[in-house]
Amino acid sequence: MTGKSQLTQSTAMKRKTRAKIRMVSHLVMTLMIGVLLLVGGRASAALPSKVPHIVTLACPYPIRDMALHTQGNKLLNAQDKVVVLHGVDLPSLEWTNRGDHVHRSLRAAITQWHCRIIRIPTSVNRWFGQMPGQSHGGRVYRHILDQLIQYAARHHVYVVLDLHWNDMDRSSGDLGQHRMPDHSCVRYWRLAARRYMDYPNVFYDLYNEPHGINWITWRDGGVCTGETKTTVVTYRAVGMQRLYDVVRNAGANNIVIIGGTSWAYDDFGITHGYAIAGKNIVYDCHVYPWKPRWKHSFELAAKSVPVIFDEFGGTGSQLAFGRKVIAYAAAHHISWCAWSFHTEAGPVLIKNWHYQPSAFGKLIKDALARSDNQ
Repeated sequence: MTGKSQLTQSTAMKRKTRAKIRMVSHLVMTLMIGVLLLVGGRASAALPSKVPHIVTLACPYPIRDMALHTQGNKLLNAQDKVVVLHGVDLPSLEWTNRGDHVHRSLRAAITQWHCRIIRIPTSVNRWFGQMPGQSHGGRVYRHILDQLIQYAARHHVYVVLDLHWNDMDRSSGDLGQHRMPDHSCVRYWRLAARRYMDYPNVFYDLYNEPHGINWITWRDGGVCTGETKTTVVTYRAVGMQRLYDVVRNAGANNIVIIGGTSWAYDDFGITHGYAIAGKNIVYDCHVYPWKPRWKHSFELAAKSVPVIFDEFGGTGSQLAFGRKVIAYAAAHHISWCAWSFHTEAGPVLIKNWHYQPSAFGKLIKDALARSDNQ
């Protein structure tokens, strides 16, 4: 064999070897992408076509004095005076792209009902513009939220930005209330926390109603089950500690609200080793008359950490229950939002879009008037 032929053969072998390496590398990369998609739970086609830029919304109003902090089990202002806030829940942006009369309802809640805090439920998919009828990556949806938050800021009213619905990292068809947050919720809070960080009147409610999980999963995340319209699926849940860290890593010092287990009803684990590491945290309890032993679910926690009832409500036959909750909250410096300032999302506070109160709504409206005059 001549030197030239040996060189030619050697070159050919090297080319074949490089081709095999490229083929193997391609297969490995394909497998890795497949694993990542399985872990993340969502195919690339279901991801937002255009992820919004991380922006901070400038606040044109002098509301720095609205910044609050926690100490012990109290919510305090800059002068270390205890702050107790009363208001309502304003739903519909979780199930519609533009909300049901949300601008008019916000004005009525503030100017007619004297609310000092408004809780606004939202959904991950609508924030990213993934639902039918949306375009431009959810720009209009986020602009509506901007307008509501800015109106509230102008009137020195607090807003609870509530992450209410998610889709288990699957598809917009699975949007709803699930057991735990998913990875899309991480992206939501990375953007939302940064967007409203200059608005100290905005509280961040990390996830509406965790349920059907233990305290370890609640805090740290893990494999979780969920229901779709046709079957039961598993997905990788994100824990409350991770979501809290995302908010703080975004640079936001806003008050963070975290609901306990059992549909944000049970706060027992918070005082038994599962509290979230961090500061300016208020723990949430949703109190309704059909839930047993309502004081037991949060009473121990309320002795050592700040607690809010950012959902409570009832019907006209449950006014005695409502009076007990209002009285207990007043005695223990607990803020609350009553559900709901809507004509259909029961239990309702209003009968119509003229904001005529229901029987329970009258109880709430009277309580709001009293607290506004104190």
